[in-house]
Amino acid sequence: MKIGIVGSEAAKFTAESEKQARDVLRKIAARATLVISGHCHLGGIDIWAIDEAQRAGVPTQEYSPEKRTWEGGFKQRNLMIAEASDLVVCITVKALPPGYRGMRFERGCYHCHTPPEHHIKSGGCWTMRQAEKMGKEAWLCVL
Repeated sequence: MKIGIVGSEAAKFTAESEKQARDVLRKIAARATLVISGHCHLGGIDIWAIDEAQRAGVPTQEYSPEKRTWEGGFKQRNLMIAEASDLVVCITVKALPPGYRGMRFERGCYHCHTPPEHHIKSGGCWTMRQAEKMGKEAWLCVL
C-alpha cells in the first residue's frame, strides 16, 4: 500500500510527542510498500516519515514544493501526495508546546472544523481532506 504521510512541523512537537510520532511512523511504515511525503523545510512529520521508512527498508518518494508559496508550491505538492497515495495519514498534536513562536489559530483546525481542544491547525489536514475527495482512505492521528 502506498501511504502518504503528512502533518505538523518539528517546532509543534515536544521531545515526548516526537517519540510518539516516530512510534506511529514505524507502525505505518511496516504496512507500506511505499512511503510518500512532502519534504517540509521546517522538519517534523515529513522528514521523520522518510527517516523511519528508510530504517525499515521501505521505499520512499518525496514531493518537494517548487516554491515556498501556497499557489505554485505547497498546494500542488500536497495534491501530488494525495494523488500518489492509497492512504493519507496526517499526524498532528492536540496542543502547541510551551514556547512555540509560530502562528496560532485560536479556533482549532479550520480544515477539519474541529474545536481548538481537539487538535491544532495542520496543513496536513488539508492534504488528508483532498485525498478523501479523491476517494482515497485518510486517517488523522492526534498525539
